[in-house]
Amino acid sequence: MKGKARYFQMFSLMAIVQPIIAEAHPMHWSSESIGFLSGLIHPLSASDHIITMLIVGFWISQANRRTPKLMIAIFVSLILMGVGLTLIPVEIANTETIMNLSVITLGLILISGHKVSSLFAVLVVGNLALFHGYVHAYDIWLDRNGLAYTAGFALATAALITVGIAIRSLIDRFAPKNSAQFMGRISEQ
Repeated sequence: MKGKARYFQMFSLMAIVQPIIAEAHPMHWSSESIGFLSGLIHPLSASDHIITMLIVGFWISQANRRTPKLMIAIFVSLILMGVGLTLIPVEIANTETIMNLSVITLGLILISGHKVSSLFAVLVVGNLALFHGYVHAYDIWLDRNGLAYTAGFALATAALITVGIAIRSLIDRFAPKNSAQFMGRISEQ
C-alpha cells in the first residue's frame, strides 16, 4: 500500500480501536463547573469524540456532497434528541455499548471500502448520534448549566464534523485514485 492510502488505513484502524479504550467523560470531576466552555471543550478533549466526528464528516462528505450543512444540522439535531432523552425518567440500557458498536461499524466499513446502502448508513450514523447525545448528557443535566453545556457540545461537534468533511475533500482532491478505495462508499439505494 502506498503513502496516503496507508495513512488513511492507519487512521481508520485508530478509529475502530479508540472507542474501546477511551473514557466517555475525561477530566470530569464532581467539583467541575459545567457550562458553555466545558461543553465546547469536552468534544475536543476526548479522542473518542474527535475520531468519531471526523469519521462522521467523512461519511457526510461521501453520502451527500451537495448539502453537507444540512447533514451536519441533522446529525447535531439527533445528538440533541439524544440529550432530550435524558429528561425521560427511564434509563436506556447499554447506550454506551450501542454507541461504541456504531463507531466500530463505521470504522470497519471505511476500512473495507465496501458499498453500503443509504438506509444502512443512515441507521448506523443516526444511532451513533442519538446514543452519543444520550450518553454524554445523562450526567450533565443534573447541573444547573446543562443547557449551556449542551450548546457548547453541539457547536464543537459540528466543528469537528466540518473538519472531517474538509479532510475527506482534501484526500479526494490530492490522493491517488486507488487510495480512495479504503474510504467506504454509500450506494444510492
